[in-house]
Amino acid sequence: MKSTKQTITTNQAGDILLSKRDIALFAHTNPDGDTIGSCVALCLALQKLGKNVRIFCDTKIDDKLAIFEETKYISNSFTGKYDLLVAVDCGDIFRVGQWSGNYNSFSETMTIDHHGGEYYSKYNLLTKQASTCQIVYDIIKSLGVDIDSKIATYLYMGLCTDTGNFANTNTDEQCFLMAAQMYKKGADIQKVVRVFFKDTSLAETKLLARVLNRMRTYYDNKLVLLYVTKQDLDEFGLDLSSTSMLVPNAVNIDVAQVGVCVSEYSANTYKVSMRSKGFNVREVCQYFGGGGHIVASGCMISGFLEDVIEKIVRVIGYTI
Repeated sequence: MKSTKQTITTNQAGDILLSKRDIALFAHTNPDGDTIGSCVALCLALQKLGKNVRIFCDTKIDDKLAIFEETKYISNSFTGKYDLLVAVDCGDIFRVGQWSGNYNSFSETMTIDHHGGEYYSKYNLLTKQASTCQIVYDIIKSLGVDIDSKIATYLYMGLCTDTGNFANTNTDEQCFLMAAQMYKKGADIQKVVRVFFKDTSLAETKLLARVLNRMRTYYDNKLVLLYVTKQDLDEFGLDLSSTSMLVPNAVNIDVAQVGVCVSEYSANTYKVSMRSKGFNVREVCQYFGGGGHIVASGCMISGFLEDVIEKIVRVIGYTI
């Protein structure tokens, strides 16, 4: 365990990173555009300074993310010796995944996170902003590294995806100001928007059709729930990463206040994604040991499918 836990500023984070040579960055389990964008952008910036940087994630990245070439720096096997371990966009230590024990026992650790989350590292840079990429942007500026088009693209990726393409309630003036700077730096805005908000495969479209066909509603249609089984994924030749595009279809129904997608992760274990129009789904996910944003959160729940669904519906029903 860490003997001290310090709150640090952006400049202090930059100084600590400059003082280390071998640095491991951790993206969170079931990575999204913000954790990958933050990790890759920071990795590329530190490599420009001659640092030895590796990125680790304990789950396979989405096929959409793999389209971006620099995700090749991400490994699913934790190897090597490092001077500093950095958890990026991880609101609690469990988001580091299977390496949380290694992380917790290491002396030099740093959290960079925008959820205003838990102090589990030696150095903690925690803010409440729309995306972790905003924090990483400030760190890179403090390092004096020139932001090229590749770095700008990954910074834009996190900002764009965590704001729902600038449509979510967490979008503010600072988001648009940073987006303008990324545009000036040559970010491939069209590619980010196309990959994350437009493109879908035929197999994913067929999965969506099946899932919507058995959609369930509760509490006068305020809660809309979708579910996906492993059999569904196997039939269409898809993996769990393909379920990330499903939950918006639930919450986007005009009368819905909460959208939930329950996806089979393994035998009797389900990945649960929640979105809302103001309802605090983070509290619901925290009840089940997860977390995230007020309007976008997730968790893992064990049990039989119908029991898992019943638990979710009951907990949301307390306050909806």
